[in-house]
Amino acid sequence: MEVKVLSIFHTSDIHGKFTKDKLIKIREILNECDTPKILVDSGDILKGGNIFFFPIEKTFYYINQLKYTAICMGNREFNYFRIILYSRLKKYPFLACNLIDKLNSNKYINSSLHLIINNFRITIIGLTKPQYPINSLWEKITAFRFEDNLQSVKNQIEKYYKITDLFIILSHLGIQSDIQLSENLYKEYPNLINKILILGGHDHKEFYSDQNIPIIHTEPYLKNLTHLELVFRTNLQKKFLQDIILRKIPLQ
Repeated sequence: MEVKVLSIFHTSDIHGKFTKDKLIKIREILNECDTPKILVDSGDILKGGNIFFFPIEKTFYYINQLKYTAICMGNREFNYFRIILYSRLKKYPFLACNLIDKLNSNKYINSSLHLIINNFRITIIGLTKPQYPINSLWEKITAFRFEDNLQSVKNQIEKYYKITDLFIILSHLGIQSDIQLSENLYKEYPNLINKILILGGHDHKEFYSDQNIPIIHTEPYLKNLTHLELVFRTNLQKKFLQDIILRKIPLQ
């Protein structure tokens, strides 16, 4: 069997704390990586919030410069005002599989991203923090619905599992919710447990667990860049995740 490596670079909860020096350092790190790679973020990358906003968000410049592969919609990216939310989504297609626009048939809100990198078939699923319950007053006012987290993820897994070597769930639910999600997915998909990875955020804490489905949370504010090397054993068209090598790269 052949061994192949995929690199994942992960950030979370940046809150607009980009600088030119950090941009240069991240770009150098990415350029020095000699394996297939992706750069992802688990939400709250903007300064703005779900009610207030900044007319100009320089963060979009940094996102484009670094060519992020995918970014989950955090509570900072969601906005109760429709025009603000869609202005953000037009600048970058944040992922949120559990957010539905009841007026717009989910036109701009992407649930997931499927891509192929050097024969690695990857599906990235976004999972945002629900801001209010289903059928609440706020849902009636905004016409945005936050659907059940687990069922929303299952819908994406069942849609793509036949053509996916690795599912990456970018979650902005927080550590305890990610642990619960990991336990539920472990029970629901015992045949896929070596094909699912949760990269989380929201709690502003580093965290790692491989008890069920692996969970990794990165430090906030770009203090570090998390680098995961995923080691796969490959046999014909099948890939089996053998090991995850995790390291922190200081950015300040």
